[in-house]
Amino acid sequence: MSDIVNSPNSSRGATESSLLSSLPLSDIDREIIGHLQQNGRRTYVAIANDIGVTEKTVRAHAKALLDQKIIQVVALTSPAALGYRVSTLAAISIASPAEGTRISDALARIDSIDYVVLTYSRFAIFAEIIARDMQELQETIETQIGAIEGITGVELFPYFSLHYQQAQIINPNPTHKEGVIDAEMSEADQAIVAELALDGRAAYSMVAEKLGISESQVRIRAQHLLANRQLKIMAIVNPLKLLDCTMSWIAINVAVDVPMSDVADALSSMPNISYVATCAGRFDIFVEVICTSNAELLEIIESQIRPVRGVTRTEAFIYANLHYKRLLPLHVRDRTAAENATVHSVLRN
Repeated sequence: MSDIVNSPNSSRGATESSLLSSLPLSDIDREIIGHLQQNGRRTYVAIANDIGVTEKTVRAHAKALLDQKIIQVVALTSPAALGYRVSTLAAISIASPAEGTRISDALARIDSIDYVVLTYSRFAIFAEIIARDMQELQETIETQIGAIEGITGVELFPYFSLHYQQAQIINPNPTHKEGVIDAEMSEADQAIVAELALDGRAAYSMVAEKLGISESQVRIRAQHLLANRQLKIMAIVNPLKLLDCTMSWIAINVAVDVPMSDVADALSSMPNISYVATCAGRFDIFVEVICTSNAELLEIIESQIRPVRGVTRTEAFIYANLHYKRLLPLHVRDRTAAENATVHSVLRN
């Protein structure tokens, strides 16, 4: 990334280590990623058999992809399951388009921001803020985002619900939707999910030992969460850095006599839609679309999104660049930030 500017109170090391990067991919890399996006716990032996190479080859390629942060195998779940109570999309205006890259890079360094999109529209940048509570949200806006030179305005769209998320973008199967839905889970389930969010391929025996419960209990609970679509273990990637694709936020207004949840359900069934959030503010719903071109994006808007009963208005914000990092469990993010703060204090002294 170019010319990174750190915001006050952000722990650069923790955030930087979570950002997904890019490198040219071989055909084998793409096949491995495709399998790990479908099932992040699939064995390397099974992948090797399917793509016609040795297990050693798959293991070496997967290790390189993980080490270089091209992929991260995580437990995709709702922010609430990882300890976060507040989620919002921030639409950010800036003084000059020439400052967009610098400002979006700086925003990506803030721990409570997990997704930053640079666009060239009336909102130059979108940043998704995932916070422990309203106080942390306020601090993020006032002391971190507000400290970045060149930002002229911030409009918030607090999420009512993260209705649907699906990060599978390589070898997708449009007839079989396996995205994650936001649903309440027990403390025991949250503890298991938190461990798998750090390493989606961690052995259930290791998770059980760390949590002080039986391996069978971990396995049964994980399978239940997977079956209920509260959890998906998969490889996540940054689409814009790996694929020749078009991505866009689509902001949607819904008619007052149609429930937002009905519209969100209809949108979630569309194969090119990877993310659906219902929210407060001037828009009712934001969806993320991944497709092959601007022409296909227009077709999706015209023939799929606008005909949905209740949709009264749409506005597209096409991505120019994207910073994407995995969402760490809250207690891990806090611990890492504290450790980094201690190191920085020692260095200053």
